[in-house]
Amino acid sequence: MISKSRDLAAQRAYSATLGRGARSLAVTGSQPDAGSCGLAEDIAAAGAAFGKRVLLVRARLRHSGEPMGEDIATSTEAIWKTCRTAGNMLWTIDVPAGTELHALLNDGQRLALAVADWLERFDAVVFDCPPFETAQPAIYTPLTASAAEAVVLVTLPGTVPRAGMEEVLKWLTESGAVVSALVLNDRLNPTLAQEMIREVRRFQRFLPHLVAWMTRKVEGWPALNMHH
Repeated sequence: MISKSRDLAAQRAYSATLGRGARSLAVTGSQPDAGSCGLAEDIAAAGAAFGKRVLLVRARLRHSGEPMGEDIATSTEAIWKTCRTAGNMLWTIDVPAGTELHALLNDGQRLALAVADWLERFDAVVFDCPPFETAQPAIYTPLTASAAEAVVLVTLPGTVPRAGMEEVLKWLTESGAVVSALVLNDRLNPTLAQEMIREVRRFQRFLPHLVAWMTRKVEGWPALNMHH
């Protein structure tokens, strides 16, 4: 799917997954800069805006020298005690490596059972999963995604060859995850305005005043300066 704003993209991704009855969602990307982390937050926020109690789960590695903190258990009550309110109807939990909960996120079979218990307290759970080829990922995305009822994959069009995309899909499906929706993040591609300005500048030597006038007009038209 392609949308004209992050908010609309998140709403459409929500509608295609959690809005259709799924109660757990994994969001990941085809590459580290695909923007999947931001979209996971946006989808969770969209669900909360629609009146759903949403838990956003993120995992992280411990930094060198960082002391061990309190362990995080996997029960519903432990999750409720640890998570933080991030807005009306939205809660987040950041899971450090080495905790009981962190180990659970890398166990697709046990995680699915745990999520079923968490859903007694929440309407939906969204997992922010590391993209493909992330260096030292905090969790192994295919295992986490296999426990979710829906999976959203974010990609940058034009940056991943077909063979590369097939490798990403193979990476996800090898543990049983199934991609429910594909989101195209078009932020690296030029806007229509940029394309028009590039073309009109071919006449810079002959009609400089016309080129300057058209450039100002095109740059000032919001509809032509949108990234999809």
